[in-house]
Amino acid sequence: MKIRILILSWAVLPIYFFAGTVLAQDADKVLGARFTLVGKRVCEEINKGDFVALESEFDANLQKEMPLEKLKPLMTNLIEGTGKIKQMGTPILKWKNVAAIPIEFYAGILDLRLDLDTTSDKIDGFYFQPHVEELPVPDKNLTYLALPFKDEWAVMWGGDTKEVNPHHDIKNERFAFDFNFLQGFGKSHDSTGKRNEDYFAFGKEILSPADGKVTEVIDGVHDNTPFIPNPYSALGNCVIIRHRENEFSVLSHLKKGSTAVKVGDTVERGQVIGLCGNSGNSSEPELEYHLQNTGNIEEATGIKIYFDDVHVRHKKDEMERKQYSPVREDRVKEE
Repeated sequence: MKIRILILSWAVLPIYFFAGTVLAQDADKVLGARFTLVGKRVCEEINKGDFVALESEFDANLQKEMPLEKLKPLMTNLIEGTGKIKQMGTPILKWKNVAAIPIEFYAGILDLRLDLDTTSDKIDGFYFQPHVEELPVPDKNLTYLALPFKDEWAVMWGGDTKEVNPHHDIKNERFAFDFNFLQGFGKSHDSTGKRNEDYFAFGKEILSPADGKVTEVIDGVHDNTPFIPNPYSALGNCVIIRHRENEFSVLSHLKKGSTAVKVGDTVERGQVIGLCGNSGNSSEPELEYHLQNTGNIEEATGIKIYFDDVHVRHKKDEMERKQYSPVREDRVKEE
């Protein structure tokens, strides 16, 4: 496990201790309650100057990197610069075991980022940073969105509940879709399926769903061997496109070396931005697509997506739909 520590001065005061890697998944109400309890204890220990108790909240890795002899002067300097804590706000869940908690000191508000161990309430990340107000989250897309591919693709995961969409508890991906290109009787590949080249989706063109400006491109992540995902680079190769102030498309799991755009490029709806791949936290070639309210993945909240002019097949039913949000087991293509 890699351990990173960064300590900055109280100019705007970020004090950052971090140990470990956290999976990019948001948490539910149970996790929120955990952060509330741990946060309250941390605030009480800071106000009391009980840094022995504060250190005991850390997991073994963080205790090793930030022992009491380092922790005490840092936290003392924090209190001297900010005054004591007046009150703690409601935790804002960022990932599965990561939350930002607004902390009101006498000198102002800071956000305390807490990373909790996946199996206990021990802290493996501890980070004070300038307070950031939550960005507005549109109820749905205002931008006209087209499906980001040609031909008919299947919705493997999509919808508003965890049962049909495992992304639903991930803050920025809560309305994400996993699309796959199937043939025959719902087959995603021929041959043995041991190579990415066996899959019908692999190498298919991925399109920009609307006009916009490219704000981020990742294109150096290897394509996985099928069924061996890479959770350490969850998005894999991806392109992020800004359509308007609070609407950003994220198209991920692209094929390594296939992106056809660069940061700063202006793109048009239907323009090829890359090829479908199997990079990142994916088990086989597929496209994951979601819309979020900022280009910053960690700070983003997902937006429900409605596509215009969609031909939908769901089991035996077929229909033409406008302003349609697909669900699992749909087959969809541009009308």
